[in-house]
Amino acid sequence: MKEHLRNAPIGVLETTTDGVVEAANEAAMSLLEFDRSDLESSIQSTFPKSATGSFRESFDSEGPDERSFEEYYPRIDRWLAVDVVPADEHVNVYVRDRDSHHEHRQRVEALERRLERMETIDDLVGTVLRQVIEASGREEVSRTICERLGTTDLYEFAWLGERDLTDGHLQVVAAAGEAPEVRDQLVEHLGTDAGLPEQTAVRRAETQVVQTLADDEAIPQGVRRAAFGRGLQSCIVVPLAYRDTVYGVLGVYAAREDGFSEPEEASLETLGAIGGFAINAIRQEELLFADTVTELTLDIRDDDLPLATVADDERSVVLSGAVHRDDDTVVCYVRVPGSEAVVETLTAHDEVFDARVVSEEDELLEVELSGRTPVARLAAQGATVRSATYGGDGARIVAEVPSDVELRRLVGSVDSVAAGTDVVGKAETQRDPESVDAFRSDLKESLTDKQLQVLRTAYLSDYFTSPRGSSSEEVADALDVTGPTILYHLRRGQRKLLESFFETDPETPTDG
Repeated sequence: MKEHLRNAPIGVLETTTDGVVEAANEAAMSLLEFDRSDLESSIQSTFPKSATGSFRESFDSEGPDERSFEEYYPRIDRWLAVDVVPADEHVNVYVRDRDSHHEHRQRVEALERRLERMETIDDLVGTVLRQVIEASGREEVSRTICERLGTTDLYEFAWLGERDLTDGHLQVVAAAGEAPEVRDQLVEHLGTDAGLPEQTAVRRAETQVVQTLADDEAIPQGVRRAAFGRGLQSCIVVPLAYRDTVYGVLGVYAAREDGFSEPEEASLETLGAIGGFAINAIRQEELLFADTVTELTLDIRDDDLPLATVADDERSVVLSGAVHRDDDTVVCYVRVPGSEAVVETLTAHDEVFDARVVSEEDELLEVELSGRTPVARLAAQGATVRSATYGGDGARIVAEVPSDVELRRLVGSVDSVAAGTDVVGKAETQRDPESVDAFRSDLKESLTDKQLQVLRTAYLSDYFTSPRGSSSEEVADALDVTGPTILYHLRRGQRKLLESFFETDPETPTDG
């Protein structure tokens, strides 16, 4: 072998035309893992076998052909680039290590697949979100989510369970994908304390990811066996929650171990948050238009309640109304004598963010309370506070709640922020069907949720009285938005209400 080939940085072998190895440089022996005792042997026995045998085919013909190829060689666990170059009386075989190149290519391909997968997931989630927002009922929300997720190539099975608020158990509302045995096993165990990830997600209000179903012994064996039979290897369970209430869960199953990356988990959690918001909004609408609701009367025993601290035997504090803000703050409008002195006392309380006098003459105050107060907890659970009267030792609150709400959980939530809570009244209340229908029609045809919130706040804060008890800036501060935003919603909300009242021509254009 010539000196420059012997010292070449790549592997070089010289063979006869019939495939006998005559010489090899150090680089070739290192790459191919043989020593000088293998010289004078057949190239077929010296050179390791590849996955496809391209190298051996080069020496199987009548004379070696000039060829170049890359292959994986299992015995030495390497990718090699091989060039077979026939000369006059011998054949040169050049060998280069391509492991790093293939590892880099595999990393790039894996990243490209992950990017393509995330783009597909984000497109899918975006489509589901649009359809969920447009859904008119809870069953439609559930069916939309499951059908879109369970029938895609990304996942094999998806199901949505809604939490029965009377006993806390999950019930299958919708499912999609070819896994009937898995669904049957889930149904069998949902009414028990079986340790399903779906049950854990509800209890902890946290997403649960199981990257290898077969290895998680906390999951019932029947569920794992059914999943294995369908090739399901991993799952993610996302709570459908809004504020402090978990309404259900979304379970998604994949045929891959470690099947859910952190970005994918974040996308599905976004879907769960929107699903929880949609279910809450629909439940609120059902409460608003229900013919029957539960009227609950609570006695709160706690002299450290913010509004109780300014009441005594001679002076009670009466709640005129409350608005639940998006940040869980509750803006309360209360009537109490001695307003100026009361404001000073209230603002010193930890659970009061702000307080101001709306009308000295009408003894009306605006008080912003934190979420750790009974009124806020009731609002967060979907209840509508109808009245509240505070004395020096606590309060009596009357609230309307949906008939299917788990009262024990609701009362427990209130009790967690008070020294003691007693249920002193519970009654089913019938509503006038005609007034409900009329209100439904007016609400759907006129006001958006934001306009309704702004108008209610403005009304309770005496914005519409003359002289005004609150300016638009003060209404804006109460809702933590800008003054122009308040004026925008007030103007359009008032116009829509007036159009509804005066029955204007529906063809008449409006400005919002």
